[in-house]
This record gives sequence, structure tokens and C-alpha cells, in this order.
Amino acid sequence: MGKNSEVDRDAVVTLKEEFLPGVFRMCLETGEVFCANAEPGQFIQIEVSPGPFPVTRRPFTISRAYSSSIEIIFEAVGRGTALLSGVETGSAVRVLGPLGSGYELNNGGWLLVGGGLGAAGFPGLVSYVDCRLMLLGASSKDKLLPVPEVSLLSITEDGSSGRKGLITDLLESVQWDSVSNIAVCGPVAMMKAVIQNIPAEFSSRTQISAEARMGCGWGACEGCSIPKAGGGYLKCCTDGPVFPADSIDWERWEGIH
Repeated sequence: MGKNSEVDRDAVVTLKEEFLPGVFRMCLETGEVFCANAEPGQFIQIEVSPGPFPVTRRPFTISRAYSSSIEIIFEAVGRGTALLSGVETGSAVRVLGPLGSGYELNNGGWLLVGGGLGAAGFPGLVSYVDCRLMLLGASSKDKLLPVPEVSLLSITEDGSSGRKGLITDLLESVQWDSVSNIAVCGPVAMMKAVIQNIPAEFSSRTQISAEARMGCGWGACEGCSIPKAGGGYLKCCTDGPVFPADSIDWERWEGIH
């Protein structure tokens, strides 16, 4: 995506459905130019209400882009997302994007590892890469996202869907000789555990998609800083949200979560 290809526009809500308890799928008519510039792993900033609250927009991963519309998946967990979940089909919201740096779409087989809503960006990614296997984990089946037709193994902490356990338990089932690239997204502790349990030779071929509280989405406020390996910080909104896994200082990042 070009540096000046972001669009700030009103987008009509063409679909809104609650497909899991408290979890919504929403489609937004953003136009052909917006969708042509969208890359897997990028995000948008939505003004969820024209009123005085919230002061800042809310960031959402682009789940997938179509010819003139995009899809996002979100959970109503705070006042901002609760407001967005109440927006009716046919209404318009203000959308800024696509923003950030997405995945490097390298050749070869891919392993995708998602925890909970961390898998929200995977539907778009699998349409661009050779996904050999997807591993999904969640606390329960009510937090396990449905995904496109790919080879899939799932696990839940309470055993309500798939195996009972943690997502790292599924790594033993991976045929590592078929994998060249790894994408990981989920809570920080979960991503750190996955990075620590994959074969060492994959550390430089693993990309993570980070989530952080954002204010501006442009890199000005520095509210989304992530500790960088070797010292300093990375900005989730502009350096990321997709990063090489070995560029992160995982000990420091986990310590602030």
C-alpha cells in the first residue's frame, strides 16, 4: 500500500450479525479504491459514534476485503464496541484506512496459529497464501471463530470444542517439513508461548499480528508502543501491526500486559 493511499470516508453498514455470543460480523461499503489498497494484516479506525464519546476512534483488523466492501469481526466488550454493535444496517460510520503494515506474503506453505478473536484477520490471509494448516484455540466454543475451508485443528480450555487444553498442545501435530512461514495472532502470553515452542529455525520466518490500544492510528500519539528486541519501542499502528516475531522483546511486552 502506498504511504498516501489511506481514505477517510463514510462507509455504509451493509451487514451486521451476532454469530457468536457478543461477537459480531460487520460489512462496510468502503469503495473499490479502499479495497484495492487493503492488504492482509492491515486495520481500520472507526468513529463508532458521532457524539462526544468516545473521543478517539477504535481500531479493527480487516478480516477480509471484497471488491468494494470490507468485513470486520469484533466483540462487544466495552462502551466503544457496544456502541458499534448497536449501529443498524443502512447506517454510515466514519472509517479511516487501510492503515499499518500487513503480512509479507512469502512463498511456501503457511501455518496459521490464532487465539480467540486473534483469528479475525485469517480469512483474508488464507486467500493470499498457501495455508497448509490452521491451529485455533479459545477458552470455549463460544469464542472459537469459524474459518474458511482450510485444514484445521482446534482446541478449547474447557474442552467444549476440539481437544481440551492450550493451543501449544497442538504444535505436536504440525508436519514441520511442509511449513515455510508462520503467522501468529492472539493474546501476548499465548503468542509468546507459541514462539517459544516452535522449532528454532522458524523464528526468523514467523510473523505476529499485534493488538494494542491506539489513539490516532498514525504514529503520532505513541500510545500503542511495543517493546523492541535490543531496546527501544515499535509503534503498532505504523511499524505494524504485523511484525517479525524476532523483532519483539517478549519478556518486556508480556510484563506490561
